Amino acid sequence: MAIEEVNGQPWRRKHDNPDVAVIASAPRTLYPQGLEDLIKICANRAPAERIHAAGSHWALSEAAISDSVFVETHDPYNGHPGMAKTLYEVVPPCLNPEFIAGLTKVTVKPFDKAPQNVSENEGLYPVHIETGKRIYELYNELDEGDTNPASLANLIASTNGSYLGEWAFPTLGGAGGQTVFGALTTGTHGGDFRKPPLADVVLALHLVVDGGRHYWIEREVVSPFGVPLTIDGPLRNLYGQPKFWGRIGPNNFNIIRDDSVFNSALISVGRFGIVYSIVIGAVRQYSLHQQRRLTTWSDIKSQVADVNSPLYNSVVPQSGNVGPLPNRFLQVVVSITPHLGFTANRAGVTKRWNVARVDNPDTQEPAGRRERGGDMAGASHAYSPDPDHPGLAQSPNFLERVCAHANFLDGVLVEVIGEIGDFIKSKGAIAGPVLVAMTVAGSGLLELIPPLAVILAALLAFLALFRLSSGESREGQVFNDIRDTLLNRTNSAEKLAGLLVWQMISYAAFANQQGDSDFSAISYAVMDGHDYLDQSCNVNVDSIEVFFDATDPMLIAFIDALLAFEVNQEVVFGRAFVGYISMRFVAQSAAPLAPEQFPLTCAVEVAGLRDVDGVTQLINYAIQQALDSNFNAILHWGQRNESNRAQIEDRFPDVVVDPPFGPLRTWRNTLSLLTNNGSLDGFSSAFTRRTGLEIVSPLINTFTASLSDGTIIVSWDCTSNPPLTQVRLVITYPDGSSSSLPGLPLQGKRYVPANSQGFYRLQLTAAIDLDGMRNESYKQQVIQIGTILK
Repeated sequence: MAIEEVNGQPWRRKHDNPDVAVIASAPRTLYPQGLEDLIKICANRAPAERIHAAGSHWALSEAAISDSVFVETHDPYNGHPGMAKTLYEVVPPCLNPEFIAGLTKVTVKPFDKAPQNVSENEGLYPVHIETGKRIYELYNELDEGDTNPASLANLIASTNGSYLGEWAFPTLGGAGGQTVFGALTTGTHGGDFRKPPLADVVLALHLVVDGGRHYWIEREVVSPFGVPLTIDGPLRNLYGQPKFWGRIGPNNFNIIRDDSVFNSALISVGRFGIVYSIVIGAVRQYSLHQQRRLTTWSDIKSQVADVNSPLYNSVVPQSGNVGPLPNRFLQVVVSITPHLGFTANRAGVTKRWNVARVDNPDTQEPAGRRERGGDMAGASHAYSPDPDHPGLAQSPNFLERVCAHANFLDGVLVEVIGEIGDFIKSKGAIAGPVLVAMTVAGSGLLELIPPLAVILAALLAFLALFRLSSGESREGQVFNDIRDTLLNRTNSAEKLAGLLVWQMISYAAFANQQGDSDFSAISYAVMDGHDYLDQSCNVNVDSIEVFFDATDPMLIAFIDALLAFEVNQEVVFGRAFVGYISMRFVAQSAAPLAPEQFPLTCAVEVAGLRDVDGVTQLINYAIQQALDSNFNAILHWGQRNESNRAQIEDRFPDVVVDPPFGPLRTWRNTLSLLTNNGSLDGFSSAFTRRTGLEIVSPLINTFTASLSDGTIIVSWDCTSNPPLTQVRLVITYPDGSSSSLPGLPLQGKRYVPANSQGFYRLQLTAAIDLDGMRNESYKQQVIQIGTILK
């Protein structure tokens, strides 16, 4: 059956400007349906074609952009079927019997309301999925329990029925629309500061590389059982079938159990090939309590570097092993727009901890399941609890309702307009809470009444036009119009008043999003906070994520630099940032190229609406600072990443000694293994070449020189290298003269006349030029002609 293909269609990312496709006309877009299709795609590419796979297009970086052939594991527009099956051919038939035996000896706590069963990441349950499955699809399936007759849970149910219950991801990022593999292979994480990122829950993966060869790659042993996950015989019987031979034949399938190879493949940014499937380790389903409190950045920033500070710890009293567990999650969202006379910035601090199951009183099901699971998975607003009725959800809040209908902001504008109007009418006697928060006491608000009246008139006119437009503009476009109305003022008093009102709007909007809250719900309803009905609020987004050692003082310096930049651009240029700075904390990953490189890593996400003049300027500044060697920060592979090769090699060292070492060296060794040292370059892309995710150390397989009838026969083989590797032969003659033969093929033979007695020295050099940096390897041969007299 032919693979579905579309030629010349636009290629877009979810958060891009919907009016401009990042790729106006993709040469070829392919929609594979399974492993056979992937093998065909990789085996049959034309020599000039380059391939890259994508999932749901949620990434904001160029990492998913192909040079020519785009492979969609999950069509973001749902026009073509995706590779999203849960598989039962490996789990359980190919599992190691010792591993299964180890599972059967562990009784997993149930997911219920008993305090003694409150647990954190209880149990281990392997689940095998194709990589086109979205996160919300899988967490919904896991929550339903594995009732398939062919499942592992049913296989061992006669001796251990505890595996028949509901399962969950041990950690998640803040949204579930990405494909599971697309999220984890770029380093996506949550804020569970004692847990590594999503990539580290993978137990095995099935990779198809350039040429069509495919590999089952897994950890050497699975903790805590200390044995391999699978056994060879059943795996080879399954994946050694003729339909999976491709162009290579019966030896097309290989099994690798090597931790360095496995960890490298987890975060490979698509450079190794296309991952067909993964096995993840699910945990018992659980409920979380989320607490959020409003504070200020100045009040908490000194606590960031200390994991024992109140910032990390929950306020929940402990009672032995009964009741809630300690805080596991930390997120700090900082408002980049200042208040209190430009001296303070609001901050929302979110914590989470495991609690006993909380039920919806109407359905007796876990709170949040009805709203975010089942048919509502990926098709609902973020879970919003009703504080007056535990276990029940509120109707969508204002912001969610307006985003779902491409309208927004009306309520915030009305609140701010009302406070300004009351202040003017009362001649300063009545100042609402938002207005009071803007200025230092005694700072002369009364003097601003005349220009505030001008600003109020402009704001009322803007609101009237906004309501007439019926929400035809995106959120960013509307915010940009407000910014222009308030900040681009030639009269200095009006500009000061406009700044004050702009900060009031931002202050009120931030409180709406990051205000105090407490609720408990099922794991995914808490962790996945994305509003899937949003049509306008998260469109045309610009975003980066920068990773620091959380104990490094440069982390705080980075945040403060961004806040200072914002003050300057508001006051001097009339520009402004609409978005947020979010700090989340995560443990170190085992993947060599994971941005989570530190025992306690802080990921700083800076995201804003590109339609607003000032957003891209601030993010460009943030990138500049992050790439400065003084900050020593790492950029997320899945968001804007403008690193070059030198910067990547600085963050992920590839130390050239004997033997070479470092995380990037480990990763490049795996790339060399899977691509014959880069000669199979079908998954190279503009992004991987710029960032140095390529083979940079050339190999000379063989280099020989022999004498025959007065002629030196020189032969070489450098075919285990990228196709553009440069080969040069330098011949030094007995009289000291030399000649150079550049531009030689990767494999060849040359005949050198040997007319003089003495030593002929021959040096073969193989060189790779990548992103302005050159690496060389060389070998020498010496041929002696005649007798040399001393």
